[in-house]
Amino acid sequence: MKYYIYENNRTFDLEPLSLTRPTFSIRCGPFTFLERIKNFLPNSAEILLFVRDSLKNLVQEQYPDVEVNPDKVGSGIWLLGTVYWNPADIQIVSNKKDTIFKNKDAMIGANLSKKEGSDWLEKGGPVADDVQTDENMQEIGSQPVNYLWDILYEIPKTMESDNKLFRVKEGKVNSEKNLHIIHPENTWIDESCILNPSIVIDSTQGSVIIDKNVEIGSFSYLEGPLFIGEKSKIHPLTKLKRSIIGPECRIGGEVDQTIIQGFSNKAHDGHLGDAFLGEWVNLGAGTNNSNLKNNYTSVDVTVHGSKIDTGNLFIGSFIGDHSKTAIGTQLNTGTSIGVGCNIVSKSFPPRNLPSFTWHINGRRVSAKLDKFIQTVSVVKNRRSKTFSRIERVFYESLFHEIHSEL
Repeated sequence: MKYYIYENNRTFDLEPLSLTRPTFSIRCGPFTFLERIKNFLPNSAEILLFVRDSLKNLVQEQYPDVEVNPDKVGSGIWLLGTVYWNPADIQIVSNKKDTIFKNKDAMIGANLSKKEGSDWLEKGGPVADDVQTDENMQEIGSQPVNYLWDILYEIPKTMESDNKLFRVKEGKVNSEKNLHIIHPENTWIDESCILNPSIVIDSTQGSVIIDKNVEIGSFSYLEGPLFIGEKSKIHPLTKLKRSIIGPECRIGGEVDQTIIQGFSNKAHDGHLGDAFLGEWVNLGAGTNNSNLKNNYTSVDVTVHGSKIDTGNLFIGSFIGDHSKTAIGTQLNTGTSIGVGCNIVSKSFPPRNLPSFTWHINGRRVSAKLDKFIQTVSVVKNRRSKTFSRIERVFYESLFHEIHSEL
């Protein structure tokens, strides 16, 4: 059976994370959306991916064993990648042919014949529009994601639904060495982790999962629901709560209800709350974000040029890949920072900063592409990663595309 995992035409609603990756590669818990879907598919499933043309080569490099944007399709199952799919709904989609599946009038999947799939591709495919057809339609319960803050507020449910799946997949084991654990039955720590003395873990409100080769510094307080990805380092005296930390991060200070995609540093004191960070982000010492307005009203966020009322009182910041803040940076509620930005400011920077922008004490200047490329190469080499030719071409194209719109 062929399973087509796809982006739809609302990818930019997940900016700034979606600027540099397909939306199904965004982290939503112990897994990305795509990894989570794969866990529910049969071993015999043939998976194919549909993404924006600008991402095709980058995604093909990241997923070399999967065909990306094939020219031809057969009969198969189409699943929107940014949905909290449950196995029962995937089974329903798989069993009911010639049917479009929706959640609250939004198309999230389909079971299409070869002709129906081919006709859709000829009209632009999923990244252009939903299937326009008179075929049968059925409402199902799996919940799609509209904005990044939706993912933040699903952390408790995601950890509850996926913790057992992660433990079985990764072979998690209980450990109580050097720890004071509240509800150890809800705590899973890989035996390869380095656990320094006087660590407290509270899994009362949700599970805590600590992946391979993580180091936890002394006197740290960890509160679930919480996931810490492989090779991350939690510095001493850190307070880390209700968050998802991707692989190879450096975390210190106070972090609450935050998702960090991976390979990013928030290593020093300072508060980060109700926030979503991409990869290769570095927050300077003393960087703080506000996550509550003084008048206790809902926070709006600028997404793809439009102000969106989140309907939430607690909203922090959203920071794209390769962006950095200097020491003492203060970020306002609902701040959105694009890709490749640098903030050096004695006062609050703007709440919306376009990609490849330097904000220096109230003055906004464009980043230099060659300097950006040089810095990215250095940063990735420090983690034994390579900045590939395909990545470079992608970022050069993104730079020119964004600056042509400014």
